[in-house]
Amino acid sequence: MTRGDAPAVESPDRARRLKESIALLVATAATALGLGLVPSWSASPCHVAAVLGGLTILLLFVTRWFGERAVAFEIRLAAAFLASMPLVYIASWFFTEESRVSLWVELAALPLYAGFSALGLRRSPWFLVIGVAAHGLGWDLWHRASAVVPTWYAEACLLVDLGLALYFAARVPVWRASRRQGSSRGGR
Repeated sequence: MTRGDAPAVESPDRARRLKESIALLVATAATALGLGLVPSWSASPCHVAAVLGGLTILLLFVTRWFGERAVAFEIRLAAAFLASMPLVYIASWFFTEESRVSLWVELAALPLYAGFSALGLRRSPWFLVIGVAAHGLGWDLWHRASAVVPTWYAEACLLVDLGLALYFAARVPVWRASRRQGSSRGGR
């Protein structure tokens, strides 16, 4: 660069897309690490959830490929992912010798994460980010010492949740812009 040349300035849109791409790659790596923790494959609720976590990442790549046309779907996918998280733990309870009290604890998570999901759809997408991150840092870490799910699942779910929370956080500006455009056109 010569003395008179101005430094290249990245556009905010390009910088945002780069940040989103890096976050999606981190989420993909975290999910791959999580899938690597699976000791063997069978048809338990935890194994099904591990496969669905991998499919969620694939769907996020598809939504990114479709661009703005798929943003509404992507937000709903994030909300469905969050709301369905407790189902794995509830289904897994039936395969354990845990007490009924433990089942009630698992059932209590349903309205909690469904509430974060609904708030994420209706109020602010940050509730989706907070809900997914809280599930990983709270629920999954706590379940490492629980007999409801295997330790490998709690650790894998933690990795997936934190990776997805990072990606969802990077997508919040796009999700908000999409919501504003939808309301300015008479949408929700």
